[in-house]
Amino acid sequence: MKNTIVMSVALAMTLGLTAAVTARTGTPAQAAAGDKVKGEAIYKAQKCSMCHRIGTVGAKMGPELTKVGATRNQAWLHKYLSDPKAENPKNKMPAVKVKGADLDHLVAYMLSLK
Repeated sequence: MKNTIVMSVALAMTLGLTAAVTARTGTPAQAAAGDKVKGEAIYKAQKCSMCHRIGTVGAKMGPELTKVGATRNQAWLHKYLSDPKAENPKNKMPAVKVKGADLDHLVAYMLSLK
């Protein structure tokens, strides 16, 4: 009986979190395909902090990324990072220069920022 109650509470919490993410991003939460540690290294190698700030590190020319993982989903980040001007033709951000697995890693890192 006790295990059933615990499992029910855990399921309710999971469903609530999924609903909250779906409401905010328009799609259900999903696990990132890449490695966030490798993604952080790519973020640094691409010098993203020259325009973006995470916490207290980086510049303020581009949007703050400290909590980007709480507001964007994997599909949106993949699309946006590959072609920011498709989202907004006046966007000053260039497309990231990484593709494939490296882009997956970068997106995983972005999703970890909450």
